[in-house]
Amino acid sequence: MPEALDVTCPCCEAALKVDPETGSVVWADRKKAPPKDFDDLVDRVKSQKSVLEEKFARSVQHTKRASEILDKKFEEARKRAEADPTSKAPHPFDND
Repeated sequence: MPEALDVTCPCCEAALKVDPETGSVVWADRKKAPPKDFDDLVDRVKSQKSVLEEKFARSVQHTKRASEILDKKFEEARKRAEADPTSKAPHPFDND
């Protein structure tokens, strides 16, 4: 049985041990990333914060619109029920 091959990844420069029979990575020794500058980390947190605030604002608007749409649908159903009081409401299991 041949011994595992030592290979260096061209992208991340990790040291890999590859099984020659299967071609699968048996062991990966990844290099640690250099410590980041504190200002870079603060800028990243600020940018993530603005993205999250935008997503939250879109979610709030969507919820408000959904509430308005449901109110309109309810009012339409109520008007139809008042217009024809003899008809029964459709039963959801009658369509089977």
